[in-house]
Amino acid sequence: MAQLLITGGAGFIGSHTCLVLLEVGHRLVVLDNFHNSSPESLRRVQALTGRGPEQLKVLEGDIRCRSDLDRTFEGGIEAVVHFAGLKSVGESVADPLS
Repeated sequence: MAQLLITGGAGFIGSHTCLVLLEVGHRLVVLDNFHNSSPESLRRVQALTGRGPEQLKVLEGDIRCRSDLDRTFEGGIEAVVHFAGLKSVGESVADPLS
């Protein structure tokens, strides 16, 4: 199976997607800055699937940071599923450039 990058994989939709992709045999690399999510959701995904860090590698980082992306893509990513984003309307209005 493929090695996939899931951006924002610790969020609600991302973590549920990780669960399904792991169950069908994919290896995942999750890149998340945990701004509005928690690594706990990915620990739960590992517990539910019985998969370890070989199948679900979690990296803390930001898709807006070039060095974080360079580090993430070192492992041979075959496809990207993109869920990263800032979801708060209030934050977007207060700081639209973020």
